[in-house]
Amino acid sequence: MLLTTQNLQVHTAVASLVSWLATMRGPGGYGGPVAHWWQQCLLYTGPGLDWRYEGIITGYLNLWERTGDERWLRKAQEAGTDLLEGQLDNGHFAASAFELNPATAGTPHEAACDLALLRLALALRLRGDAAWEAYAACARRNLEQFYLQELWDPAAQSFRDDPAVPSFVPNKAATACEALFLLAEISGDSESVEKYALPNLAKILAHQASGRANPALAGAVAQNSFGSRTIEKYFPLYNARCVPALLAGYRFTGDARYRESAHAIMRFIQYWLEPDGALPAVIYANGRASSGPQWIAPLGDILRAAAELADSSLAAAFEPLQRRLLLGQSTSGGIRTASGFASQAGRTAPSLPDLRDVLPVVGWCDKAFRYLTALVEPGATFEPAASLPVELECTFQGRVMRLLETPEQLELRYQKDHRVCYRWHKGQPWAEIAAPEFWLK
Repeated sequence: MLLTTQNLQVHTAVASLVSWLATMRGPGGYGGPVAHWWQQCLLYTGPGLDWRYEGIITGYLNLWERTGDERWLRKAQEAGTDLLEGQLDNGHFAASAFELNPATAGTPHEAACDLALLRLALALRLRGDAAWEAYAACARRNLEQFYLQELWDPAAQSFRDDPAVPSFVPNKAATACEALFLLAEISGDSESVEKYALPNLAKILAHQASGRANPALAGAVAQNSFGSRTIEKYFPLYNARCVPALLAGYRFTGDARYRESAHAIMRFIQYWLEPDGALPAVIYANGRASSGPQWIAPLGDILRAAAELADSSLAAAFEPLQRRLLLGQSTSGGIRTASGFASQAGRTAPSLPDLRDVLPVVGWCDKAFRYLTALVEPGATFEPAASLPVELECTFQGRVMRLLETPEQLELRYQKDHRVCYRWHKGQPWAEIAAPEFWLK
């Protein structure tokens, strides 16, 4: 099959990502350190049964559906089995809090696991494979025991972000809504959609800015609220994660408000998009944008949202995002997390990239993986590429370091005296060596 230049780039990127993901898999699942806006998780490196599984399972299902190659379905089932075996008696998943791992009860992370399990269950049921029932039951158990029993707030008619705090986070609720729509599709019972998902979508609409006070915020969804107090911070990435649930709400009800809300979100993101594909991580109520970081691998979620809208007028506008995403891939196959982490909170950035910029994180790369695998040409013959070593300079907490990633380990040495300051043997649950700066939260 002859591929266009763009499709060849996508296939090459996916082939490398497949191989890199394989290096990040150990006993019990996919691990590795985490860099995030909120805090870091650099010491615990074991399996994280969190939102990384949403992209991993869906990405492998995409490859199976587009190539017909059964090994990708087996990889999706292998990942689904990680979740089955990692589910606790209370319905939670072990180490399901991403940057807070190895904590459990992470949101939106457990709902993202449910979403992945239900997609896998639906794919298996359609081919007549009885294994679907176990994956669906696992997702149902978590949704019922965590989201419906612990997080549902009857007075607010929405999911709380914490059982003990009257809080609402639109993007996290949206992920749970996506899972409820899928559960209804599998079960044939729409009660959970009508009772829980639709009220949550109404709450998301209520958090969306009209743009009357500031046209630059038109369509943006506020990050969260505590009771009647709305936190007027607007994260493009998290806004994009609301789009699939809103579109599912439109398909279920025919209510055009959900579709228009999704379009308004993407127009908001487009407004802030720079020509090179960079986006601020957050825009504040006064219209000021954060100085850093600007995401790279996580852009897969924004591109996925744009693709689901299927709006030709927006498609060209988001092409720079895909270029930025592809340019962020290293020879290991992993994709850089961001640029500008060192300038977070208005700090002066050094000339070298921050470690958190160049660190490939499974729970960010999965978002690129899901998006890119959906672009693989149907019927293509697809083989993984080699994951090659990566060596580069970076800085972290004021120290210049040299990073070396191989298929077997991730190591950092101080540039000044070449001492090892961080070493993680892939597959191990904790970093073997971690100097005090890596204890950063």
